[in-house]
Amino acid sequence: MRTGIVIKFHSNFVVVKDDEEDLSTLCTLRGRFKLSKIKPMVGDRVEYITSQDRGRIESIMPRTSVIQKPRVSNVDNVVVVVSRSKPYVQYSMIDRIVAGISLSKVNVVLALNKTDITEQEEIEDFKRVYAPYRMVLMSTITRKGLDLLEKELEGHISVFAGPSGVGKSSLLNSILSLELKTGRVSNATNMGRHTTTSASLLGLKGEGFVVDTPGYITVEFGEIAPLQVQELFPEIKAASPMCLFDDCLHNEEPECYVKELVKSGGIPQSRYESYLNILKETKKEW
Repeated sequence: MRTGIVIKFHSNFVVVKDDEEDLSTLCTLRGRFKLSKIKPMVGDRVEYITSQDRGRIESIMPRTSVIQKPRVSNVDNVVVVVSRSKPYVQYSMIDRIVAGISLSKVNVVLALNKTDITEQEEIEDFKRVYAPYRMVLMSTITRKGLDLLEKELEGHISVFAGPSGVGKSSLLNSILSLELKTGRVSNATNMGRHTTTSASLLGLKGEGFVVDTPGYITVEFGEIAPLQVQELFPEIKAASPMCLFDDCLHNEEPECYVKELVKSGGIPQSRYESYLNILKETKKEW
């Protein structure tokens, strides 16, 4: 019995990278997995046996985390790649992506790409708005910040996510010396086209893996309770204990410390508006 990690799917097989040897094996599933409709995910830790040049997965180890879009397990970090130049990604979109990832209890790393063509005022405002998060300012053209990003990825399984056209594949090309397909940004839409069609696990120079993904665009919040929304905004969660009511939703309640911070600039207005928009979605369901 051997152990390894699922790095990608290939036709009706999964490719497992061995924990001890530098080899990857095409593996099938045991019949009981198919009968129970259990399917491995990229990132799964598995036990498998080999016969000649093929393998068979015997068991899937417990998952520590699951990302649904794309379906990847055991993820430590989600690197949210964004741009404030071309394409110009609105804060509202960034907030939804980051909040959606936070639902999965996975660490968020914000990577502001294309800083070589971004106004310094935009960069400073971005740093102010997203101060509570781990952040890397970078450019694939000048290679600024790539070393810092590599340190964030080292020893972890990390997913690259974000809107199209922001340079996810270009970043991976720079870090891993790959030749992933990249898409040009459309002048008509100011957004790129996704060029990655399926998730696969890519080994780093040291320990760790990254997954190139089509990106997080659509995020739904209807299934969570209104009081849980503040858990997705660290600056609002930190201020909540100072509100008059323990169950304050920071909307219409009196003596709300969060609203006071918004008025004084302690919490960015854009972040608060994103919070209210997500809160409104949950209220429709509850």
